[in-house]
Amino acid sequence: MTTLLVLLCLFVAPVLALCAFIKLNPGAFGEWLLHVMLVAKLDKSRFRILRNVMLPTEDGATTQIDHIVVCAGGVFVIETKTYGNNDTRKRPGSCWIFGSPGDREWTASYPRGRKFRFQNPIRQNFKHIATLSDCLGIPREYFKSVVAFAGMAKFKTEMPPDVMHFADVPGYIQAHEKDDLVKLEQIPEVAEAILSWQATLTRERKAAHVENLRKSHPPRQASPIPPASAEPTQGGDAAVPVCPKCGAPMVLRTRKSDGGSFWGCSAYPRCRGIRDAQPTA
Repeated sequence: MTTLLVLLCLFVAPVLALCAFIKLNPGAFGEWLLHVMLVAKLDKSRFRILRNVMLPTEDGATTQIDHIVVCAGGVFVIETKTYGNNDTRKRPGSCWIFGSPGDREWTASYPRGRKFRFQNPIRQNFKHIATLSDCLGIPREYFKSVVAFAGMAKFKTEMPPDVMHFADVPGYIQAHEKDDLVKLEQIPEVAEAILSWQATLTRERKAAHVENLRKSHPPRQASPIPPASAEPTQGGDAAVPVCPKCGAPMVLRTRKSDGGSFWGCSAYPRCRGIRDAQPTA
């Protein structure tokens, strides 16, 4: 009887711990799950896989990248989302995703009308790619964005080809090997260069990054959601520009000094990017 209890503890305790971890940390579990899939399906002799990479940005802050895959097809920068699996009261996958590349925010819609807004992951990944390009001195055309959703989250609006589910990521990367952007002997060099930049960050800066994320990205109710076109624009019909520093959409503001207009980053005060506003006729 004692042996049976010991065996039960050895098997049941890890399962319960894993279930608790998934419930409390769906994002971390999703990142781990995708990492396992990438390692299992991508040949390590042709692909270098990096996970949870944190890099310094041009403005002195930091940015965290979930996964990077370096191969002949380029440098794939992967942003993971687990909104399909973080409703613990319902079965995994009970989530619809609404959004388009031009939206400032996307929406995760759950049963019983529960909705949450989150930062457009395509624009979020734009900043990641800009940071990598600046650090490595490699042109941005060598980088490819991938946004991957976990579970059975369903896309209810048409998505671009680089937005997909976890299961589709390895095949998507393999299909681009023929692009032949990076030589085989350069793959480990690029990966090591990324890790070298990450090593420049102190433990304190990494801890500050995590704390800033907790403060600046709390869960928010999604209704009502203002459309992207609701942003004030110069002349009414002009397109809203993106921030030259972080890639976020910009907002038309007025200078207190002379009453003139300028474009300011919508992520202010975290980002202080600005652009000149063209005068109206």
